[in-house]
Amino acid sequence: MPRFTIFVSILALLVASACGDDGAASDGSADATMDAMGDGGGDDTSVPPVDGGGDTTPPGDTSVPPGDGGGDSMPPADGGGDSMTACGDIGMACCAGGTCTTGTCVAGMCTDCGDPGGSCCPGATCGAGATCSAGTCIVCGEPGTACCDLGVCNASGCCVDGTCTGAGSTCPDVGGTCMDSSCGGCGAEGEDCCTGRVCTAPSTTCTGGGDGTCEACGGLGEGCCDGGGCDAGGVCAGGTCVACGGAGEPCCPGSSCDTGCCDARTGPDICVAVGTDCTVGTCAASGACEICGAPGRACCPGDSCDGGGCCDGGTCVASGSAVGMQVCSDGAVVDCGGSGEPCCASGTSCAADGCCLGGTCADDGDSCPGFGPGGGSTCTMGSCESGGGTCGGIGESCCGFAEYCTVSGAVCVNNPFPTPDTCEACGGDGEPCCPGQSCGGAGACCVDDVCVANGDSCGGGAGTCVDGGCAGGTCGRLGGGCCGGGLGCTESFTICSGFGGNCIACGGEDQPCCDGCVAPYQCSGGFGGTCVAP
Repeated sequence: MPRFTIFVSILALLVASACGDDGAASDGSADATMDAMGDGGGDDTSVPPVDGGGDTTPPGDTSVPPGDGGGDSMPPADGGGDSMTACGDIGMACCAGGTCTTGTCVAGMCTDCGDPGGSCCPGATCGAGATCSAGTCIVCGEPGTACCDLGVCNASGCCVDGTCTGAGSTCPDVGGTCMDSSCGGCGAEGEDCCTGRVCTAPSTTCTGGGDGTCEACGGLGEGCCDGGGCDAGGVCAGGTCVACGGAGEPCCPGSSCDTGCCDARTGPDICVAVGTDCTVGTCAASGACEICGAPGRACCPGDSCDGGGCCDGGTCVASGSAVGMQVCSDGAVVDCGGSGEPCCASGTSCAADGCCLGGTCADDGDSCPGFGPGGGSTCTMGSCESGGGTCGGIGESCCGFAEYCTVSGAVCVNNPFPTPDTCEACGGDGEPCCPGQSCGGAGACCVDDVCVANGDSCGGGAGTCVDGGCAGGTCGRLGGGCCGGGLGCTESFTICSGFGGNCIACGGEDQPCCDGCVAPYQCSGGFGGTCVAP
């Protein structure tokens, strides 16, 4: 090899080495140098692999995978994944452009609800291109489909009687050709209302006397649109759209706040600042009320629990629940199963063939209370027996007009007439919910009076049961919004409140009745009553 060529080659290697990439210059010159130095011929124009291995790099592919033999792995294209804000999964914020990897973007959060055909999210909200109808999200905005919220139709269409008419088509009922959301000169902002006082443009409502005039609605300080609709960041109050989401302001649809938490203790719901009391806990920076004292939640300071529950290892259990071989009863952990003692929650409810009557063990041979089937009968082998017939045990008819069962872990199930109502095991996956609409499995949901295991489908387009809530845990949980479609609250010992549709505690002492009360409490006042000590 000529000495000049050797000198140039060595110089090239030194320059490449100074670039810090072990001789792999980005423009490929180092490979040409290696060719000149290494093959002894100088005529081979092939480029050897840049990774020092046997794999060839496809023509035009300039990417360098990690572990390329150069010692330094390539950083992620975004400059380092750990520094990026997580987004896109259910329960996280939506990514740029309102997109989600899983679920649907609703009010800036990825949720397991809001898709067309699925259940509406709390606050009767749906994702883009859908609107809530009878608890279900349906496609909107296209000709022949429902109008989207605030009467929006795509491509300057017209909203007539809740249905979109495409631009250039004849508007039904009111006549005229749809153009720029106006039906032949009526229905748009500033125009006369169409026949029947109808406005066809988005965010407009018919005002004034006579035929009326279409005026803007939905903006802050403007009148509410038909159905009480307001633009994002506003909520209808007294017929006017007012700001929502800030501390001291009304909660936005879906019980949401910009900062802080939505407090459902008084109507209307109000956003409260972080660190203040809210609903059944304290407002955390996450925007959720951190709840203590409820069954399955952390015990409050002083190991206290609400509703007559007990603190067991830092977690509250409801009255009537097992605590080891004992039972929680009216706020105390006590022995169970003996004559006159509270019924045990696991294993045999009462010893020596006794009957569990009103949460207390009666001896075999004692009288059973009440009137009707089983009333005035005798406790026999754990059931109430009269005239050879028994009631109260698993699979037996319910006792008395009060329809009670005589064993723990059972609930009276209504059967179609003329089949008598029967006592069935409750709380397990696929079983009826126990009194207090409770389920035994951790994170299970009570859906239409049937227990659904954590991670299983709530059915009916209601998404997945997660930690006691349907729609991926975004509705039905204590302190959060009620689920749509009539599901209400799905976490054990919760019921939908009349103020703003939030889930509140029920079934315990001095709490609302929810399909009964936990032992030893009884529902006073019937429907809408309160659980009180007997």
